Amino acid sequence: MAAYRDTPARPRSDGATIVLVHGASVTADLWRVHARHLTGLGFRVLRYDQRAHGRTPRGDAPLTIDQLADDLNQILCALAPTGPLVLAGHSLGALILQELAALRPQLLPRIRGVVLLSATAHGASVLPGRGPRDLLLAAGRSLFAMACAHAPWAVDRLRRLLPDTHRYTLTPRTATGADDGPPPCRHGVRHTPTADLAALWQSLRGYRARRLAVLEQLGGRLLLMAGADDRHIPAAHTRQLAERLPAARLEIVPRTMHALPIRHPALISDRIARLASGPTRLTAQAPVAVRGPRP
Repeated sequence: MAAYRDTPARPRSDGATIVLVHGASVTADLWRVHARHLTGLGFRVLRYDQRAHGRTPRGDAPLTIDQLADDLNQILCALAPTGPLVLAGHSLGALILQELAALRPQLLPRIRGVVLLSATAHGASVLPGRGPRDLLLAAGRSLFAMACAHAPWAVDRLRRLLPDTHRYTLTPRTATGADDGPPPCRHGVRHTPTADLAALWQSLRGYRARRLAVLEQLGGRLLLMAGADDRHIPAAHTRQLAERLPAARLEIVPRTMHALPIRHPALISDRIARLASGPTRLTAQAPVAVRGPRP
């Protein structure tokens, strides 16, 4: 696994290690701005490229949510074995954190806070809504998913013809190390065959949250955030998850789509930093308000 440690010039004596988990088809570079902000506040930051993304090869293990959660657990054991943690994940990364809590509840005493961005309790869907535009978008997504699942070799052939600047081009993996830093987000799956992308998509579609009672124990230290106009994981799905975690806080950011961490890096960094600062700082802040009208 390609992992990246961002070390502050002046570490906080009481600082937590902040672990940032990216979503599907991107890399740890998603968190570049956030890492700069958080290390500037004295926090240690740990990022990594997920299996089959960026500089991390696919390996032999299955591309399932529980395997990706186990990958994260192995990283924590190796690079952050002690001390308080703050965990933040976006989209697929949020599901991995939910699964990590279910698989490794013994981590809970170490967790100072969790931020789940664009999270859901029941997997990804091709249908973002019920309007005519949503149905057309769902039809296109379904056709593409079928092609990836049933003719991945044909999609691979097309991907090899794409220009090198295209985010879904398929190129051979080169020998580079984590010391080079994470590749740009647009290079997240350029070395990942379509069959592996299809397997990951099936895992996302079949995901169902389990043992949410473990996360519920975090109370107000669990923050759920979503973009009001997200067409990949609609805000309604995050609201449904929040209803199953009534002690958690929920924030819906208006006029924002799925790229919540990219569009609002200062906002996300602030929410993470509040949790990382510990209970004193958290209770001193006003409660997070739910933004935007409820459907």
